[in-house]
Amino acid sequence: MKFLTRPFAIVLLAVAATPAVAQPVPAEADKLLWCASAFYWLAGTAADAGDTEEAAMYDRWSKRLLEIGSASLISSGFQPDTIEELVTRYDEAALVQLADNTAPHDIATCPALLGDWR
Repeated sequence: MKFLTRPFAIVLLAVAATPAVAQPVPAEADKLLWCASAFYWLAGTAADAGDTEEAAMYDRWSKRLLEIGSASLISSGFQPDTIEELVTRYDEAALVQLADNTAPHDIATCPALLGDWR
């Protein structure tokens, strides 16, 4: 999964300058981040299986949902370093949740978050 990176998030986070707010992740952002992480892992699985087209699609979807989710968190007052930590936690959690069928969201509903962008 060497092609899967998240540099766009670093750029997005670097421009944010909002006050630190200790608060729970809003439900909308929670689903966006979880789905982004799920697609991140699906992209890796597809790449490992040699399906480069599917891998690229999931990677695109992951990046787009991460952009939307990060923007939502920034507008809610989250600091860039906090968002980076959240993304890491969501990536780690989604991997386990997908493996043991304990996902907090139905992955089949995730593509709808992309709207017409898909």
